[in-house]
Amino acid sequence: MNKESYRIRLTTKADCPFLADVKLAAWEATYRGIYPDYKFDEYDKEKQTKKFEAFIDDPDNDLFVAESKNGKIVGYMSCGKPRYPYADYEQEIGMLYLLKECRGQGLGRRFFEKAVEQFKSRGYNRFFISCNKYNVPAQHFYLAMGGIIDAVDPDNEDHSVPQVKFVYKI
Repeated sequence: MNKESYRIRLTTKADCPFLADVKLAAWEATYRGIYPDYKFDEYDKEKQTKKFEAFIDDPDNDLFVAESKNGKIVGYMSCGKPRYPYADYEQEIGMLYLLKECRGQGLGRRFFEKAVEQFKSRGYNRFFISCNKYNVPAQHFYLAMGGIIDAVDPDNEDHSVPQVKFVYKI
């Protein structure tokens, strides 16, 4: 599918079980071997669905999905108030995940552009993104999107913990 085959829209609560599926699939493709196995083996779809539903109810954040023409959700992105504050930044792209087979088609860029549009509409001119230190492909993407590395966490035995902070001015 090409990028025109997808639309980006706000998430509804009916989407949340599908988001939980996309999260697990995207995490498996990206983080298996980096994150501890229990994060996959003990994944609770119902719990994750409820987390997405609660996120939708948060007025300080927006959650978008990428949807194919046949209605399949293939990715999602959140933007808004940071869940885990960083420095004095008031906005972040908190989650940006795509199914493996949908990467490299411009959807990440389209999500990124949607977030920038949201930030500008709220009167913000800068934001940040946290990226797992061991997710090198994502780091390359965030650099290509104009990010500047502002901080890198020290290594940790649990590789799901260390983050790289990218900052942006818009």
